[in-house]
Amino acid sequence: MKIRRLPENLINQIAAGEVVERPASALKELIENSIDAKATQIGIVLDNGGKNLISVSDNGIGIDKDHITLAIERHATSKLPNNDLNRIDFLGFRGEALPSIAAVSELTIQTKSESSTEAWALDVTAGNFENIYPSPRQQGTIISVKNLFYATPARLKFLKSSNVERSFCHQIVLKLALVNPVVGFRLQADGRELINLKSEHKTDPDDLYLSRIRKVMGSNFADEAIKIKNSRPIKNKGFAKINGFIGLPTLNKSNYSHQFLFINGRSIQDRNLSGAIRAAYGDTLPKGRFPIFCLYIDVPSEFIDVNVHPGKTEVRFEDNALIRSLIVGSISRELKVSYSQTTNEISKEAIQRFNTYNNLETKPSPTTLFSNNIELSVRSINEPYKTIEQLEKDNSFDFPLGVALAQFSKNYIISRNSDGIVIVDQHAAHERLVLEKMKAARENKSIEKQILLLPEVINLDPIPLAMILDHIELMSEIGFVIEPFGEGMIVVREIPALLGDSDIKQIIVDLGDDLSSAGLPSSYLAKVDLILGNIACHRSVRSGRILNENEMNQLLREMERTPNSGQCNHGRP
Repeated sequence: MKIRRLPENLINQIAAGEVVERPASALKELIENSIDAKATQIGIVLDNGGKNLISVSDNGIGIDKDHITLAIERHATSKLPNNDLNRIDFLGFRGEALPSIAAVSELTIQTKSESSTEAWALDVTAGNFENIYPSPRQQGTIISVKNLFYATPARLKFLKSSNVERSFCHQIVLKLALVNPVVGFRLQADGRELINLKSEHKTDPDDLYLSRIRKVMGSNFADEAIKIKNSRPIKNKGFAKINGFIGLPTLNKSNYSHQFLFINGRSIQDRNLSGAIRAAYGDTLPKGRFPIFCLYIDVPSEFIDVNVHPGKTEVRFEDNALIRSLIVGSISRELKVSYSQTTNEISKEAIQRFNTYNNLETKPSPTTLFSNNIELSVRSINEPYKTIEQLEKDNSFDFPLGVALAQFSKNYIISRNSDGIVIVDQHAAHERLVLEKMKAARENKSIEKQILLLPEVINLDPIPLAMILDHIELMSEIGFVIEPFGEGMIVVREIPALLGDSDIKQIIVDLGDDLSSAGLPSSYLAKVDLILGNIACHRSVRSGRILNENEMNQLLREMERTPNSGQCNHGRP
């Protein structure tokens, strides 16, 4: 077989596979082009999660008529004036994004440069274009991408649902908004406005960024965020600087969804750096919980290599140890200074509990007579536990899980069957029982709903809010009736009847966090299981609750009748 040169359109389609993985990738490249063009207002319109349409308009400097066709040629760029890859001062520089997008879609450019009195347009279909023609466009540029990947059906087949792809696009806009507070962003998707952020105009840089952080990450974080500001010298190259805000250890999440790291204006995903930030918190964070932060690291351009991957989400430093030391040292120092702080919510709760405790008369009880680690279940003092001999006579060992003997540490049921001692985690066990009941009810389409006499109005941070609104239909199938309710709020009108008097607000907040997770499953059924698991966790018997003998034995009998009861919803035994 002879070696031959590939045609240009095929080369561009291959390049598109690296640069443009999904609609969010194309959107990121287009917005970064607008930012490089000094835009202060950027509007985004999506249709069908970006599969049918991605439109990005800006008020930037525009493109001269003579350069429009160059914009869709590979490796043609205005962002390397000195041809020096060691000094990259723009977000884009490879000259691959537009030609790669144009190679797999129907792309239209409308633009008017600052120096021109007329606007011009160019249509590109699968990399092929006709002549430039006049356009009514005012100052700036609008690029519309229709039918992304129509020229590469194999790639189109691997895209996720429209909701998932829209969520990815939403995250991209929020990240770029956090690092560009002087730019206004407006995102509309399928006729609904998801983001409307005005350009920030504060003179103090910290206030400028914190104002944008408040609007994206929410007031709960912004009101109590710890300021980070530090620098380290780089030999003969200036300084490495870190600025931004971190959350108190008490303000944490169950996933990475509220972690934002930017290096030289780029949103970066780096496990080593995220690990360094987590390490700086030490043992102040509970196991399995993650800190909240929005950090900006700036280094001299010659100290960093951003040309690692076409997506430009990975970087390499000349001295990784210096950057890690800067991160860990800066965060550790500020956490020590702020060690006495705590969130207002936790403080109020602690004071309330303290006052309640002082108003109680404490008397010895069957549980307080034992050590702090071992308590027997609450029963009448005059009702003794049966002896092993009595249980054997009663044939109590016929049950697979036996009968309850005692409760240990307000969390474990101790029972005995014919094989010996059985230990059951009451919370994990009941969590699985509740989940299996809800799954069965959903499969039979028999989930009962309960109308709230007083609908619950809930204020959510922007990211969880968007995810809840994106999954309203799914939530309805599970028993929640939720509607938008003004800026930053939703109203819950109906809930699954199984939830009873549960804390609805906390359940919705947790669901929003789960749906915001980077590890969110893409399949519909997996999302259903995720939500049902969260509900089951809230509705199950809590650790620390004392159970009487009847309650313990009832739980054991239900476990024997329920499939998969040997593991909790998280896979633990």
